[in-house]
Amino acid sequence: MEQHPATPSPADQPIEVQVHASPKFWPFVLTFLVVGALVGLVIGLMGEPSEEYSRASASGFFAMFCGGLGVGIGAVVYVILDRITIRKSIKHLAVPLAEDTDSSGRAG
Repeated sequence: MEQHPATPSPADQPIEVQVHASPKFWPFVLTFLVVGALVGLVIGLMGEPSEEYSRASASGFFAMFCGGLGVGIGAVVYVILDRITIRKSIKHLAVPLAEDTDSSGRAG
C-alpha cells in the first residue's frame, strides 16, 4: 500500500525540524516507584508494632502507599524536565531521502 502526502514536496527540498533530547517516561516512573516503595518499607519497619496489624502488613501498606506517591512525583518530575528540554531544542534543516524501491519497482 502506497501513501501519498496531501502536498507532495520534492525530495531535495530541505524541511525545518526541531530536535531536542527528551527524557524517557518509564525509567522516571519506575525509579520513583522503587524509591517510594523502599521508603515505605523503612517507615513500616521503623514504626511501633501494633496489636491490630503485623509488622509485615503495615510495611506492605506503607510500601504500596509510598510507591503510589513516588509514581505521581516521578510523573511530575518527568513533565518538568521534558518542558525544560523542549525550551533548549535546536532547529535544523533536514533533507528527505528518496523512497527505497525493490527490483519490482514497488516502494518497500
